[in-house]
Amino acid sequence: MVRNTLKWILAWCFALFFVTVACKSDNKNDDGLISLNEIEDIKTRQYAIEGQLLYAKYCANCHQKEGNGLGKLIPPLINADFMLNDTGRTIRLIKHGIQGEITVNGINYNQPMPGNPQLTNLEIAEIATYIYTVFGNQEKRVEVSQVKKYLKVD
Repeated sequence: MVRNTLKWILAWCFALFFVTVACKSDNKNDDGLISLNEIEDIKTRQYAIEGQLLYAKYCANCHQKEGNGLGKLIPPLINADFMLNDTGRTIRLIKHGIQGEITVNGINYNQPMPGNPQLTNLEIAEIATYIYTVFGNQEKRVEVSQVKKYLKVD
């Protein structure tokens, strides 16, 4: 009787351990991008959440929800050297758009991107925070004061 009880207890412990390990989540997306839930700084997370909504409204149609771009027509944002190398240029690009050829991760693109002159400095800061954090794979908050400074340099 004691042996049967001990076997049942061991079986329950093993089953509980298996269920616990199987259900454990590490908040990583399947695509390897940073999840908004992983952002440790609360203000950065707030900016990124708002930025995600704005990105979906103003940017995702061309750059796609996952930031993959559209083949050789629209450049990707995921780990895009063009974006990661110059935050000011990215800010100005969001506001004013771009014409002419650009090279992103070794691939040339030559489609005009319309600007978003209606966006406020806060909205641009939120979009930039979202794309740098999620697509740039680094927790990075872009402040409104930075946006203001970068937009004065044209």
